[in-house]
Amino acid sequence: MKWYTQKYVNRRDWILDNLEFLKLSPSETAIVLLIDFFNTNNIDISIELLSKKTALSLEEVNKVLGVLFAKKYLIIEAKNKKAKFNLNNLFEIDVAQTEFVLDSSLFQIFENEFKRPLNHNEMEKVSDWARFKDKSLILNALKEASIYKKLSISYIEKVLKTLEEKRNKEFLNND
Repeated sequence: MKWYTQKYVNRRDWILDNLEFLKLSPSETAIVLLIDFFNTNNIDISIELLSKKTALSLEEVNKVLGVLFAKKYLIIEAKNKKAKFNLNNLFEIDVAQTEFVLDSSLFQIFENEFKRPLNHNEMEKVSDWARFKDKSLILNALKEASIYKKLSISYIEKVLKTLEEKRNKEFLNND
């Protein structure tokens, strides 16, 4: 039996907890949560119902369903002349593997700059940055550290903080 079919698993909590790995837009998130809710409560799902509940047009709902289908998160099956919306593939994602894949290019860039493999602590730090910071800022901080030949995580972190403060200040001044 799959972990996500167990009665004690709250699938919607899992979806919300893993949004950054699932890469769902707000509309996709709303549709996915509704589909899961309707499936859990044995409510027949239609595009019209999804449109009514989300206040999205029928065309927008169709587009979102197309995206979810293209991401292979959604399978629509015909059963007893009704459409059955299946989100099981969404839960088949290995979050740990997804997290590594999302960060692997960044790890590789750091290792190329450092000219050595990252140690465990450095990998954790880069992973944290990748989750919570803008990738372009991370890369700019790494570039600055490389220019000044100060390739250390602590130095990059200081540069990153300075760049974030500068960006925030510019943003506030433009308002």
